[in-house]
Amino acid sequence: MSSDTPARPAPDLDALDLDTRQTAALTRRAMGWLVALLLLVAASALALWLFLRSEETREADRRRTADAEWLDQTLRFHFRRLETDLAALAQAHQNGGDDHAVAARHGPWWQSPGRIAFHGWVPAAPPGGRSGWPAELQAAAQDPGHAAALATMLDTTRGLQRPAYAGPFATADGGDAWLWLAVPHFEQGRFTGDAVAAVPVQRLLADVLPAWFLQDHNVALADENSTAAPDDGLHFTAPIQLPGAQLRLRVALTDSTPPLAPRAFFAAALLCLLGMLLALLALWRDSARRQRAEARLQTQLALRTAMERSVTLGLRAWDTQGRLLHVNPAFARLVGWTPAELMAHTGPLPYWPADQGDEFEQVQRAAQAPEALALQLQHRDGQRLDVLAHSAPLRLASGEVVGWVGSVLDVTERRRIERLAARQQEQLEASGRLVAMGEVASTLAHELNQPLGALSSFATGLLNRVREQRITLEEIVPVVERMERMADKAGRVIQRVNALARRQETVRLPLALAPWAARVAQAVPLPEGVRLELALPGSDGPTVPADALLLENALHNLVLNAGEWAARSGRTPPTVRVGLVTGDGQIGLRVCDSGPGVPPEQRATVFDAFASHKPGGMGMGLAICRSIAEAHHGHIDLSDCPDLLGAQFTLWLPLNP
Repeated sequence: MSSDTPARPAPDLDALDLDTRQTAALTRRAMGWLVALLLLVAASALALWLFLRSEETREADRRRTADAEWLDQTLRFHFRRLETDLAALAQAHQNGGDDHAVAARHGPWWQSPGRIAFHGWVPAAPPGGRSGWPAELQAAAQDPGHAAALATMLDTTRGLQRPAYAGPFATADGGDAWLWLAVPHFEQGRFTGDAVAAVPVQRLLADVLPAWFLQDHNVALADENSTAAPDDGLHFTAPIQLPGAQLRLRVALTDSTPPLAPRAFFAAALLCLLGMLLALLALWRDSARRQRAEARLQTQLALRTAMERSVTLGLRAWDTQGRLLHVNPAFARLVGWTPAELMAHTGPLPYWPADQGDEFEQVQRAAQAPEALALQLQHRDGQRLDVLAHSAPLRLASGEVVGWVGSVLDVTERRRIERLAARQQEQLEASGRLVAMGEVASTLAHELNQPLGALSSFATGLLNRVREQRITLEEIVPVVERMERMADKAGRVIQRVNALARRQETVRLPLALAPWAARVAQAVPLPEGVRLELALPGSDGPTVPADALLLENALHNLVLNAGEWAARSGRTPPTVRVGLVTGDGQIGLRVCDSGPGVPPEQRATVFDAFASHKPGGMGMGLAICRSIAEAHHGHIDLSDCPDLLGAQFTLWLPLNP
């Protein structure tokens, strides 16, 4: 990689301390601005639409006004030409010329047949008189309203010395309405008469208005007696102001196509607003997704913060260059420094002992180790702390490592407890060895007491008879053989007790319990007066794998202990009973007595070593019995004898250990 390649910036871990309330407030503010922008776009679209409607309305009004003014100017222009022609006709009439010849020499009014329905001369007459009116004028005056209008027209020409108009009036046959025009003539200041003409209005409109205008407009005379459509964008009334009369035309637009330029501008603006609306909607969706992501982030941050506060693990984070980026409060409390002090520290960090090497190298090594590394940290007060360190790389979704995260667990107190426990264990083991030695010694003393006592008695008796020379050689041999058997038995007792003390497996052979139990029980020296009862089957009974010598010692101790307590009870006759009982996959040697029994408060310790409740007892007999039962994978229990009213001990042996 070249040296001018920019280094990757350190990962931003400020989000670990993000103030979610401030973020939520910023999000709400951004959503508020977004709603305001959406409302502004909607208001702009509405204002633009209203502006377009207003412009179209103004354009329609302007067009109607222009059309009305054009109609007014066009028709008035043609009527002025007609006035000029009529003035020429009046002059020709006064000069005695031909009216038709004069009319033929003038403009288009006379060249198009039917454009002028009537023209003639009305001589001067007294005001209100009709004697000189032509027949057509007399017919038009049949209606009183028409007559008054026509009379006013003629009076106006005479009085004001200018042309005047009347009508338009409907004809008697219901055809096209006529508009009447009168042009006065004066000779040397004296009124001589009027030249009058009647113009069919609808024919006039068809001839005068150009085709290009009629292509987009339908013009007709407004009928005041019928209900016309109100003025709107497609219909309007155009008044033509003529002297003495008002010609009202109803104009209908046949081409209602609105102007293209405003609508094109509106379409372009609407597209821009629509694009802005789509962008705002996309921003809204993005903001909603961001808000949901921020809500999840806030939940995760709250969970992380709660977890970080609830655990005692010290957490740190580094970038790839080994610079410390984050320290959690638990680690700061562990080493006695605040997070701000540790983050602002330059050089080796104060909690890291120098004899452990480089901290960042240990962090990377801990990430590769299968188990936690046992390290030490130094508290601010100088105390060394034992910790277990774990670490892991901080990876992006692409797999790139951008840093490291490490955790430490303070095990100082655990180490102290472990050391203390180790010392206590050593002391306990030493005490146990002493106890075991005492148990072995006591067991040997207890078990060897009888054979050694018998050996001592045989040896003393034999020695006395030899000294007195009262024994022959043949009598010595049986005594010595019996002493040999006693010594052999003592040796085997020592071997079994030694094996038992060392927790070695006993040598178990098949043993018929019924005859064996009868022989052992009958060989026990019971106190005088104590009766022995044998509740054993007549045959060999069940057979179990057992070490006969060890089991003999156990039964011997139980029967001897029962006989001693039966003799002290005061019940007559004192009795000891030996029997066999069966259980679930096991057989029990049961010894009952008629003694006082074992008090409840003593039953928890009756099988403990050196726990004797008998005067002069060592407290090893029942402990040895329990050890022998356990050596045979069995157990021994204590209960009350229901009929002899004394103690009842049962030594349980498994049939198939």
